[in-house]
Amino acid sequence: MRAFIYTILTCIFILSAILTEAQKPKPADFYFNIKNFDLSKLWKSDSITIEGDGDKIPFPEPLGFIGEEFHRFYIHYTSVTKSKDTPYLYYITGKTRVKNNICNFTGEILVQKAVTYKEPVIPEYKQYKSGSVTCLVTFYEDSTQSSSGIIKGKLTSDFYLDKKGRLHYDALMFGSDGFSNNGSEATWTSYKTGKSKKCNWGDFRIPGSEKLDIGVGEFSVAGEYVRNGWETYRKAWSGDPDAPETTKAKEAELRKWWQ
Repeated sequence: MRAFIYTILTCIFILSAILTEAQKPKPADFYFNIKNFDLSKLWKSDSITIEGDGDKIPFPEPLGFIGEEFHRFYIHYTSVTKSKDTPYLYYITGKTRVKNNICNFTGEILVQKAVTYKEPVIPEYKQYKSGSVTCLVTFYEDSTQSSSGIIKGKLTSDFYLDKKGRLHYDALMFGSDGFSNNGSEATWTSYKTGKSKKCNWGDFRIPGSEKLDIGVGEFSVAGEYVRNGWETYRKAWSGDPDAPETTKAKEAELRKWWQ
């Protein structure tokens, strides 16, 4: 009987997965066209427009982790410049931080794939055409600085085109559970030891962070990893909003550590 029930449940799961996949909008290649846009605004800007209604919020600072114990990893782009000679290449400068160790870095983002979707991803925003770019990232931290290395990996960024064909950071579903963008899955390799660690980051959520992120609607740190650099984050966004320690934690979270 148990085997029969298991078989039925398995069939239902497979059928559900097939139907879900079938309902996904079909992508159309957009690689040739993407070279005509400046994608720098996907990675660095003053603000983003949310849910297509004109409201703006400050451009997000990525959330990130490094290593198997999910130590907090910070990354900030100080400049993003499109190459004049290679339209798929962007030059990046910035800083990374783990605990109190801050490193300068320079590097590149190279667009490898771009798609738009034939049907609207979000029915209520039919006037917009959604898409995404998949890129290679290569960042070189300053080798003269402490605990520095090379970061290499993949970056996926979502965008949309408005009625006039202008490209924007995709925050149309900002209010939905699990919203995220600019997901990066990478590896950091030490100059000194040659050892590598997983190093992921993203806007609002982090790819590959299932053990760290226990939130449903938004990013929330699992208790066992709070001690690994997430103390102020938890106090700032999960504590008593009127408590002095919450105010202090928010100030720490909003501090421009790269300056």
